[in-house]
Amino acid sequence: MPLGNLTAGHPFKAAWRVLLVFLLCYAIAGYFLVSAVTNTLKTELEAQTKAESLLLQNIYQRDGKAGLLNALRDMERAVRPPEHMVSLFDENGITLTGPVSGVPDFVGVTHREVEKMTGGKIAGRYVLNVQKLAQMTLIVGRDARFIDTAGRRLIIGLALFGGVLSGMTLMLGLWASRASLARLSDMEKALFRVSEGDLAARLPVMARNDQFDRVSARMNHNLDRLERLVAGAKSTAAAIAHDLKTPLSHTQIALNEAADAVEAGRDPAPRIEAALHELQSLNTTFDTMLRISRIQAKTETSRFGQVDLGDIAAKVIEFMQPLAEERGQTLRLNAQEVSTFADAAMLQQALVNLVNNACTHTGRGATIVVEVAQDAQGPILSVSDDGPGIPEADRNKVLEPFVRLDQARTTPGSGLGLALAKAVADHHGGALELSDAKPGLRVELRLPNIKKV
Repeated sequence: MPLGNLTAGHPFKAAWRVLLVFLLCYAIAGYFLVSAVTNTLKTELEAQTKAESLLLQNIYQRDGKAGLLNALRDMERAVRPPEHMVSLFDENGITLTGPVSGVPDFVGVTHREVEKMTGGKIAGRYVLNVQKLAQMTLIVGRDARFIDTAGRRLIIGLALFGGVLSGMTLMLGLWASRASLARLSDMEKALFRVSEGDLAARLPVMARNDQFDRVSARMNHNLDRLERLVAGAKSTAAAIAHDLKTPLSHTQIALNEAADAVEAGRDPAPRIEAALHELQSLNTTFDTMLRISRIQAKTETSRFGQVDLGDIAAKVIEFMQPLAEERGQTLRLNAQEVSTFADAAMLQQALVNLVNNACTHTGRGATIVVEVAQDAQGPILSVSDDGPGIPEADRNKVLEPFVRLDQARTTPGSGLGLALAKAVADHHGGALELSDAKPGLRVELRLPNIKKV
């Protein structure tokens, strides 16, 4: 994989940003660490010079000038410059012992270069403690150059450690970028296969529950739905071609017979009316299919509002009563007071389809009950009958467009009534469920518990 692609990846860029922030914090922390260490060493040297000065003052008070000189000479023999130095001047500024050539112009503790003070004998920065003993001047010094050396070594160590850590961070960034680009490449290949028509292709899921797995799982879910929709579209197209062939053939025959009637001098009106009836049936079928498609695609104009489901059911009963009476059927309503936030026109059309299906397929003398109820899941619009029902294995199948069971082939219809009702239920976030009414069929349009949006 090209290095340019790796460095352009978001994981590497994120690692680089984190590294910059870390190096800034690391530099600040290192500065304070080096300062703390060097200041501690300086304080320790100052304490040592003060302790030595105090010790020599005690010797002077106890043994006098001669004792002090003997002690200083012993110290010079024991500890050689440049680590340590002591000097003593008399009241006239004459050097009694030590490398310092002149009386300093200060009293107390300070840090100074001693090359000029010693006439070039000793060079470097020292911690000097200058004290007065009666008329004499005592100088005790400690070499402070090792403090600078320690500081430099500490800085070098911190820099090396920071460099190694930076390299490791960038390497981890490159590794993460490579891993993410590999995952993205696999996802891209899978999507390319889908774009080429392989709807069975799926994005890889590594069971790591990371962002890639979550995106892949969601995309696979959408691809599953796309595959089902495409398969449904194909089956719908095949069903349309199959189911529309008969009415188109009937229309063609009727028009041909009307033409023959005209040539024979007979009245062609009955055959033309038959052709118009078939065309009207086709037009109704196409309108229903278009509405189902618009509802599924959410392009159907929705007029959601607070609706009384009992009022909708009563209107449907009133509208469908003549058809039921014509067929000798009993149509009843059992309604609770239930209201919800929905599209009243869509629900009314769906309920009309369900009642019409029941009237069409139950036969004469059947009893059809429309119910409005509410349970813990939400409102329910249901239609029950005591007809032949639908076998359990076929209940999901009949919800698809143009699907008609063998026993329904002898009755008029296009097989779109339940499909439209299901589209309305899905549009409302609900579900259409078919169950055994013992005897007969019960169809429930379940709606979610929504009072307002």
